[in-house]
Amino acid sequence: MPEEKASNLENGQTTAASTPSKTKRQRTPTRRRPPNEGDVVAGGVGITGGGVVILPQHVLNELYHNYSIKQRRSGLKWFLFAAVLFNLWTICIPWEQAFLTRVVNCSMLLAYLALTALLHIGRQSEQPALRRLHHSLLTVVPRALWFLSMLHFAAYVMLQASFSPRDVLGWAILLNFLIYVTLPLPLIFLGLVIGFCTYFNCLSLPVGFSRPDPLISDQAAANAVLIATAALIGLLYYFMGEAKQKRAFLEAKKSLEVKMVIEEQSAEQERLLLSVLPKHVAIKMREDLGSSSSEAFKKIYMSRHENVSILYADIVGFTAISSTYSAQDLVKMLNELFARFDRLAEKYQQLRIKILGDCYYCISGAPDERPDHAVLCVHMGLSMVKAIKYVQQKANSPVDMRVGIHTGAVLAGILGQRQWQFDVYSKDVELANKMESSGKAGRVHISDKTLAFLNGEFEVEPAFGEKREELLRIAGLKTYFITKVVKPFASPCGKKINESKSENTNHSPDSNPSSNSSNESNECAGDDNDATVDDEELLAQSVVINGHNPTAAEDEEEQIKLENFKQRLKDELVTRDGHENLTKDTNIFLRFKNPQLEQAYAVYREPYSSLPLLAALLVQCIDVLYSYLVLPRSTLHFINIAAPLVPIAMLVAISIAESFSGMLPKFFVDVSKRFNDITFVRELAAIIIALTIGLSNVIDMFFFVTFVRTEHIVSESEFNATGGLEEVATAEHLLPESFVEQMREAVPTERVLYPSYLSNFSVLILIAIAVIAQLTHLTKILLLLSIAALHCYFNVCIMQDLYILEDDLAHQPLISTRYCASGLLLVAALSLSFLARHMDHEDRVIFKWKTEVAEQKETANDMRQRNEALVYNVLPVHVAEHFMKNTKRSHDDLYSQSYAEVGVLFASMPNFSDFYSEETVNNQGLECLRFLNEVISDFDALLELPQFQDIIKIKTIGSTYMAASGINLQRNLRTDAPITERWSHLAVLVEFALELKHALQGINEQSFNHFVLKMGINHGPITAGVIGARKPHYDIWGNTVNVASRMESTGKAGAVQVTEETCNILQQFGYTFQQRGLVAVKGKGQLMTYYLQGKTESSAAEAKAAVELHEKETVTTAAPVSVSLECSTELEADIKTPLLKLKAQDAATEAAAESCLGNGTVGESQSLLE
Repeated sequence: MPEEKASNLENGQTTAASTPSKTKRQRTPTRRRPPNEGDVVAGGVGITGGGVVILPQHVLNELYHNYSIKQRRSGLKWFLFAAVLFNLWTICIPWEQAFLTRVVNCSMLLAYLALTALLHIGRQSEQPALRRLHHSLLTVVPRALWFLSMLHFAAYVMLQASFSPRDVLGWAILLNFLIYVTLPLPLIFLGLVIGFCTYFNCLSLPVGFSRPDPLISDQAAANAVLIATAALIGLLYYFMGEAKQKRAFLEAKKSLEVKMVIEEQSAEQERLLLSVLPKHVAIKMREDLGSSSSEAFKKIYMSRHENVSILYADIVGFTAISSTYSAQDLVKMLNELFARFDRLAEKYQQLRIKILGDCYYCISGAPDERPDHAVLCVHMGLSMVKAIKYVQQKANSPVDMRVGIHTGAVLAGILGQRQWQFDVYSKDVELANKMESSGKAGRVHISDKTLAFLNGEFEVEPAFGEKREELLRIAGLKTYFITKVVKPFASPCGKKINESKSENTNHSPDSNPSSNSSNESNECAGDDNDATVDDEELLAQSVVINGHNPTAAEDEEEQIKLENFKQRLKDELVTRDGHENLTKDTNIFLRFKNPQLEQAYAVYREPYSSLPLLAALLVQCIDVLYSYLVLPRSTLHFINIAAPLVPIAMLVAISIAESFSGMLPKFFVDVSKRFNDITFVRELAAIIIALTIGLSNVIDMFFFVTFVRTEHIVSESEFNATGGLEEVATAEHLLPESFVEQMREAVPTERVLYPSYLSNFSVLILIAIAVIAQLTHLTKILLLLSIAALHCYFNVCIMQDLYILEDDLAHQPLISTRYCASGLLLVAALSLSFLARHMDHEDRVIFKWKTEVAEQKETANDMRQRNEALVYNVLPVHVAEHFMKNTKRSHDDLYSQSYAEVGVLFASMPNFSDFYSEETVNNQGLECLRFLNEVISDFDALLELPQFQDIIKIKTIGSTYMAASGINLQRNLRTDAPITERWSHLAVLVEFALELKHALQGINEQSFNHFVLKMGINHGPITAGVIGARKPHYDIWGNTVNVASRMESTGKAGAVQVTEETCNILQQFGYTFQQRGLVAVKGKGQLMTYYLQGKTESSAAEAKAAVELHEKETVTTAAPVSVSLECSTELEADIKTPLLKLKAQDAATEAAAESCLGNGTVGESQSLLE
């Protein structure tokens, strides 16, 4: 019974995390409870840290029950087919039946056809009422069909003028087998009610309505044995089918759990990836992942976009408050602020590009073009000026925002092979940067190019930025400040909704509105609601969200996960109909059209699939028992039926031994496995068993005739005499009664019994052959029809004399028993042939489902691996894992980690700006960036070398390459460790810097260029973390980073500049330096700096040993060291570098001192954030 079987389903766990339905449901929050004994834990702390979801056992049982019943419904039509065949037999075979009998049989045929029609009502209908009627009929029809078959059996037995227990024994055997195999009913109802009633009726009715017979008790006992054997084989196949379906259910359930965990992880990776890279870039990179390219240059993901508005925003006066906060507090404050900026960017359809220290820049109009890009940018800038009030209140300091906007063309994409960051490059990007640096605090500064796209929605006033910034003057730009918003902001989706509504009102009242308009309105509804929220409310939403009841939210999430998993499992197992869908994958012979799939199916075997062979052994044993009751008890007969038991038992034992590995010797089990692993051998063994039991009965029929003759039970003259009974059977009433009695008395009834039992027993043989799982349906059909035809031949031609004697003993039935028995045998053979095809079809469906589940899981896993590879190229591994494992975190939560001993490297190509041009010959600058992509990619390739595995690329800013060493969560050092051990990673960073020079030199030789690197290295404590968790941006901060940036920017081309402290450490590794002298570093005063010269020969071995020591350190485990960082007080955030070489500099002005010098490639490179 499914309830009992399903109750034994193993407890499984899943982390269900698909996106919940958009339809919001009102739920009463339920309190989280511990799992009871009757519950199945369908959750757990998965890869993303999901909570535990309790899937009650009764829910799992119900799902399995529905699944099992649905799969068994496909066999109902074959029960109906067999019943119709038997009905046709009752109509056609006894042609001299009474009128009432013929009417009843024809009525039953019409009833069977009516049930067939009922099964198809509403099956393909789209109307809910008809669909509900169809589902109701699916429950009623199986019971009605069984009742009708019982009624037909009883009516046929009772309406016969002369009846014996042997007449419909073949159908009774087949019927008791079919009810367990084909009727979609639960076992408790099937076994205790229908099974018992069927057995009782088939056994009692023929005996109760039989004519007087001295051997009626022997026949009743034989009938009981044969019918019970058929029922046992049916139960065996039922339990085998249930076990097979249960395995399929559990495998699909487990695979669904794994797939949902993978989907959850993949969805989180996808969200993380798409928060950093635009969708079109991420999709293209995922497709190219792992593919080999034959192109001369590495793949570059860069595209040019016209009419794009670029916004730069910088926090003015942020340095003034940096002295009162630690680096971690500053990072936290920036994270909260930029999280608000990200919410505004979502509202105003902006694409955030990067966060550079305390500078935030974004674009509108790319990658998706839109006509209102400039309008949205201005609204974004005005809202950012309002949002800075948060920092003013938090820090109690008069900080403000300085916003600059310019419109032009950009090259948007990513460079390099690691730590990808979407960025924009062009002269217009540099001009937008200068628009910000030449603006004023609290104002939105726009160029005349941007003003041309505002369509009069804002009032402006001249800003004269070209007088404060030489680059703007050279470009011929006029600048303006936004003074007033003339047209309030309305979301683009809101406009579409209003337009669709106005269009609908212009239609006649009877006309239907456009479906497209309504669809667009629905799609935009969510965005419009968010877009119409005031900026103050939008920025305050995070506070409200963070103030919710966490327990209620977790309970809500738990309920969503539970219902999601139930629905997904139902969709996977219950609602699909593989029996119909298999037709597109197979031909008319049920062979898979895919040769590889067919070969895999031929090799594959279900667990315990050899157990149905026990049916053949059981049938052969029953042959001994039943024949003792109703067949001659001769030595030859028992030798004939007992001899096949030995080879059958041996083959069955070796076939099923692997199914009892815990009960049999290991050697025997191993032999059985090797035996079954060879497809040809196990199929040949099954064919031998089938032929043995079939031919054994045929030989027994031949021996029966021989025995009758040789034992002189009936003499030749008696045979001749009884042979004449066939001719006079119809004229028996014309013969003298005394003559007929003398003919009957000539055959002793206690010795010559009933040959029809041999034919009825062959039905049981056919059933045993039909359930063999090792054979295809074509082989089984061939065996079934061949054995049935051979038995029919013996019935009609070889044993005709004995059947005539049996008919004579039965007072001459309307039609000879040999024809009735042969007809029933053909009915059974045809029914079982179609059933064998159905069984093979069912096995192939389950196999196809398993392959589909494996393919789906493989596809989901492949997607997860591709997303994982992309995510790990966007964020460091330990950072990406933190974000993907914490699904319950707030989007605005901060991730930060302090490190006490870190090395920081900046390397730039100062002459790349002279190389860059946006001429047509360079494809508007794309070819220049293609070359830069080659350089950065070669730099990234060095990180793949084992000796540089602990060096992390932080980011690139134009042509500036930033990397760090010592950021290793598994690093564990003693506090009293020597300097050469503690700072071994710094020596590795120096080696990496030298390798960068060698790599660039190789590129120069191949491209005939003369690029040089200008590098700076510093060491000390830093804070690493992520700003803007909605669009994560990993970076490092602290004085160490600022000084390293200054070491690069104040150095000279071709040299590596370090501070005195760094020099002292590196000298212990054998490196030699040349003193440069005092260098003015903003915020630090005069610093003594040195240029790296190289390393002495005597210390080369020591340097190599330091590298080896560092590699050994990377395999140790420990928690990172957290330190409190103090920041200096006089440092202003100089955080960006221009793409183009500045043609004019005004370093004396305060604006230039506080300027953000772009995202380019030379000059000032990294933020000096404190």
